[in-house]
Amino acid sequence: MTLLACTATVFYLMQSPTGFRAFLAGMLQKATTANSSELIRHAGTYFLTAAAPVFIAAVLAALAGNFLQGLPIFAPQAATLKWERLSPVQGFSRLKTRMSWIQWLKMVFLVGLVALIVWKTVSASWDQLVTLPAHSLDSSNSVIRSLMMRLLAYIIIAVGILAAGDYFIQRWRFEESIKQTKAEVKDDLKATEGNPAVKAKIRSIQREAARRRMMSRVKDADVIVTNPTHYAALEYKPDRMPAPRVIAKGRDLIAQQIQALGREHDIPTVENVPLAQALYRLVDIDHDIPLELYKPVAEVLAHVYKIRQRPE
Repeated sequence: MTLLACTATVFYLMQSPTGFRAFLAGMLQKATTANSSELIRHAGTYFLTAAAPVFIAAVLAALAGNFLQGLPIFAPQAATLKWERLSPVQGFSRLKTRMSWIQWLKMVFLVGLVALIVWKTVSASWDQLVTLPAHSLDSSNSVIRSLMMRLLAYIIIAVGILAAGDYFIQRWRFEESIKQTKAEVKDDLKATEGNPAVKAKIRSIQREAARRRMMSRVKDADVIVTNPTHYAALEYKPDRMPAPRVIAKGRDLIAQQIQALGREHDIPTVENVPLAQALYRLVDIDHDIPLELYKPVAEVLAHVYKIRQRPE
């Protein structure tokens, strides 16, 4: 895009040679009267004025190209003057360290392609070029202009095709470079959600603490409802509770521990298979029993109270 913008600007400005002719005539007139510094200043002013549109076109094309490839990022500090950037030695060292072998290969290929285009184009028009001194000035200018237009058109088309392919290659390489490895994904998960091993250890400690608290309350139970594998300890204090409450439950090893604590504290144990399974499945620890279990639990508690009131 930059090459195309600069070329179009140059050819647009060269449509009329009036400005250069006036400059050349003025320089020839002043050559006998003005000193060398004045002539150099006049020539420099003219060429800067003539080159300014080309520079502006290059800047606009570069900004447009970057904008088309992604949202612009404004970095004022990047535009500040740094004296070390003016050193050619450091410039070549930065170029050497920052360019990969793929970038060097692309540069060599681009230079070779442009050289091939120039060679083929000039070779095809060589017969006309060697006979230019025999033609008029306007005819010679027409041949040179036609050759330059054809040459630049071929170069711009070739560079444009390379740029389009390079854009997709660079985008693919960038997306591949920002992908995380499995180890990096695991590290990120550890950083954001915590180490899985540590979290598992914390959950294990929490479960163990909850189990100890639950076991410490078994002694307050009024009855332990059991089947062969499920146990639930019920507590009911009418003056403090609206309904019976499950204060401990478990299966297998925890059920055996509940049974042992019940025997140790002389807590009645009632075997009721459906009620034990329902209490284990439906009621959480430190929660009142649901309404549908009121009747079977009341029957169990009535049976326990009757046994306690029976004289020994």
